[in-house]
Amino acid sequence: MSKYVENVSSSMQDKTKIRNVSIVSHVDHGKTTLSDHLLQAGGLISPTMAGTARALDYLDEEQKRGITIKTANISLVYKHNNISHLINLVDTPGHVDFSGMVSQALRLVDGAIIVVDAVEQIMAQTESVIRQAMGECLRPILFINKIDRLINELKLPKKEIEVRINNIIQMVNELVTQYAHSQFREKWKVKFDNGTVIIGSALNGWAISAYSKNAPSFDEIIKLHLENNSNELKINFPITESILTSIIENVPNPKDAQKNRYKYITQFSDQQSEKALIDCDDKGPTILCLGKLLYEDNRGLISVVRIFSGTIKSGSVLLNIRTGESSRLQQVCIYKGQSLVKLDSVGAGNIAVLIGMKNVQIGDTITEKIDTFPNILFNQISYLQESVISRRVEPHKVSDIPKLQQLLDILSLIKPNFHHSTDENTGEMKIFGIGELQLEIIIGEIEKSNIKVDVSDPEVTLVEQIEKEVMLTKQDYLGLLQITFECKPTTHSEKECIYSDYRNNCLVVEDKIGGEELSDLLKPGFRNAILKGPLRGYLVRKLTLIVKEIKELKPNSIRYEIMVPLVRNAIHEAIIEGNVGIYEPIYSFSINTPLQYMGAILAVVQRFNCVISDTEHHVSRTIISGEISVESSLQMASELRGASEGYAFWQFEFQGYKRNKSIS
Repeated sequence: MSKYVENVSSSMQDKTKIRNVSIVSHVDHGKTTLSDHLLQAGGLISPTMAGTARALDYLDEEQKRGITIKTANISLVYKHNNISHLINLVDTPGHVDFSGMVSQALRLVDGAIIVVDAVEQIMAQTESVIRQAMGECLRPILFINKIDRLINELKLPKKEIEVRINNIIQMVNELVTQYAHSQFREKWKVKFDNGTVIIGSALNGWAISAYSKNAPSFDEIIKLHLENNSNELKINFPITESILTSIIENVPNPKDAQKNRYKYITQFSDQQSEKALIDCDDKGPTILCLGKLLYEDNRGLISVVRIFSGTIKSGSVLLNIRTGESSRLQQVCIYKGQSLVKLDSVGAGNIAVLIGMKNVQIGDTITEKIDTFPNILFNQISYLQESVISRRVEPHKVSDIPKLQQLLDILSLIKPNFHHSTDENTGEMKIFGIGELQLEIIIGEIEKSNIKVDVSDPEVTLVEQIEKEVMLTKQDYLGLLQITFECKPTTHSEKECIYSDYRNNCLVVEDKIGGEELSDLLKPGFRNAILKGPLRGYLVRKLTLIVKEIKELKPNSIRYEIMVPLVRNAIHEAIIEGNVGIYEPIYSFSINTPLQYMGAILAVVQRFNCVISDTEHHVSRTIISGEISVESSLQMASELRGASEGYAFWQFEFQGYKRNKSIS
């Protein structure tokens, strides 16, 4: 057994010495640079590489683009007050196109380090990740990064630096108050006094907090930077000490965290399950939540799970509550960057990697395969973004179609907010994602699999949407079968869907009607109806169908060939009666530009009919916020780049859908 495995395994036993934490932020605010330092503290990379290695960015695309595209896991042991603690760390992407991966990562952990660039301050994605963290009931720690930029680039005096830092703290706390569950709104506000605010420079390797002894004044920090002597800060106030001490002192251990979290992350649970989650006991019933899926050719699906109760080991038989199917584990591992390290067993409160799980999806509830398995179901992991951009893909070789189909099936399973479709009549294949970058990455993965494809320009996904309730009774053309149902816009209160999808479509069958066989006949007709709407053939969104009655007018009429077209045609008729509209996706945008380019940027924004909601002026930059159609955003990006000579940067975030009055 290696020293690393020995240290990690022994540290897993005492739940009070475990911390599960994720690093989140807006893109390029310094998450991965910070992660390098934490890896160095755990002895996993050399001190000379920390801050520049980007050790958790091991995909070619990540290294090339300089951003994190996927979540990366690491387990490290750190001694605090001569006591070893196990830190399970999850680095996450900051780019909005990969926000779904942030949602997945946050289900696995108990605390979040929110990294904010001191110059750029709170950006669109900063607010998003805080909202996600608060929804998952995670204790926040704020790291204000790149203090050196305030000194070296902006040349700010001490008072202005202090004002800038206080403003960031205030803005973060306003977001905590807005999004945290009521019992934590005051308790979880970040403060210098309790060590939940840290300031520093990840690139230069220093940070200070309430735990820093003999912390330097701002005058000293400014002086050392102006003298190009920040290394003295790194030696006396290493970033790892401030960050890891704050994690250990402020992020709750799994047992304490689960007492608070379980009620917010479960749909339902019996008393046995609630007790198991509160106890976080290795000897308790096995309860896992699947937070992330990966795929390797030689291993197949790789499941990353949070163990809320019990112990798992190779050979364990686990039950998927969603499907009722069981799987026998081949291996239990942990991630060490890009490497998997096999362990004999992993107990409650930890993040583990399982090989051998079959037919699973992200968000699945997994228990042990016994007669009295716990009655529990975790909430589905919610995503802030929707797939609103598509591209058509066509293989050069017809023989590559099955291989491409298989690859897209795998990518749809492991990539949040990504899916694909194939037209039954034409065979046309389309891929759907949050934004252009996500689809570029997907196309890159296709090409790496030696499948040559032609790809169309990006297209915006328009949808058809019903606007009022419709009750309808409809017979098939031969008068054999009659269905009575209600169609209405989906609300957040919809329950008991026997079928639902990512577009908030929901099929409900009232209890008095038939059984499982009848429900299975209703689903294909419902799916056919929502894949191509009656107005323009667009996808249907936010439709709830409630089946009230199905009546056989002739014996043995409840058959597939009768039921499917009847349901599809009836839904389309109801949608048209329900004042159907064409809706287009809308982005909110944030453009950060140097002051000298503001006029040119505003001219571009106005030319594309954007709605500007706010303009914030800072020392050397301006942040313009507003709303734009996704269609317009596709053309605007290149013009923004030209208008600012490449110095502006921007981010689009899915806001919702609006009715397009020019299309009917």
